[in-house]
Amino acid sequence: MGTKRLRQLLVGVLAALVLGLSVPASAERIASRAEDPSASRAADLAQVRDVLARDAVAKALAAHGLAPGDVEQRLARLSDEDLHRLAGNLDQVQAAGNVPQYIWILLAIFLAVSILAMIF
Repeated sequence: MGTKRLRQLLVGVLAALVLGLSVPASAERIASRAEDPSASRAADLAQVRDVLARDAVAKALAAHGLAPGDVEQRLARLSDEDLHRLAGNLDQVQAAGNVPQYIWILLAIFLAVSILAMIF
C-alpha cells in the first residue's frame, strides 16, 4: 500500500507541475481614465510644431528641400499613432543630425584595425 500511495502522490505532483507550467501568463495595460484621441493628437501636434518652429530645425528641413507648408501637409497626413510616436521620440530626433568629422575618422580606424586583425 505504501508504493501505491507514493505513486499517486508522484502522479499528482507531476500533474500539478505540468498544468502549472503550461498556463501562459499575460498582462495588459489598463488605462486609468478614458483618453480623448483628439486631445491627445492636439497635444502631440503642438509638441511637434513647437520643435519644428525652432530656427535650426527649420533650416535643416529647408536644406533637405522641405518648405514649412510641405511639413504641415506631411504632419496632417500622419496617423494618430505615428504622430504620438514622433512626439514621444523628439529628443532622439533632435539628437540626430550631422555626424562630426572625428566620428567618421574613428570609424575608419576601427574598420581598418578589424580588417587587419581578421587577416593576421
